[in-house]
Amino acid sequence: MVLFLDFDGVLHPYPCPVEQYFCRRQLLEGWLRERPDLDVVISSNWRERRSLDELRGYFSADLQSRVIGVTPVLKRQAWAQFDGELPPMRFERETEVKQWLHGSGEPWRRWAALDDQAWMFGPFCKQLVLCDGAVGLTPHELGRIDTALALRH
Repeated sequence: MVLFLDFDGVLHPYPCPVEQYFCRRQLLEGWLRERPDLDVVISSNWRERRSLDELRGYFSADLQSRVIGVTPVLKRQAWAQFDGELPPMRFERETEVKQWLHGSGEPWRRWAALDDQAWMFGPFCKQLVLCDGAVGLTPHELGRIDTALALRH
């Protein structure tokens, strides 16, 4: 199973001061420790500016090996342009998740996405667990991930 994880609005409120970054991390990490079969793939825009090793470094040492990758960044510049502007991309994050799954060699893996931006996913995406970006992750969303992955704890 795979959890696709956003940072801003999930692991900390967005916006927030730098000193509050990752203030919800311990909540997620405690939950992950109880689910050893769940891997994490970073879908946050942070993946565009940081290496996988840097992203792993935001997690406690015992969980770093479970951060197994990042979603691909879609090549928007390859899309046709209108009046010099890139066209809007529909459901960008869900598309990146599906591309990662397809390239993983295990496209059938159960997955959930923890994010604060519903518009980045198709309507009625059952795997999306939406956070209130102004608050970030709460125990309520963690229970909803269990439901999305059909886990019982």
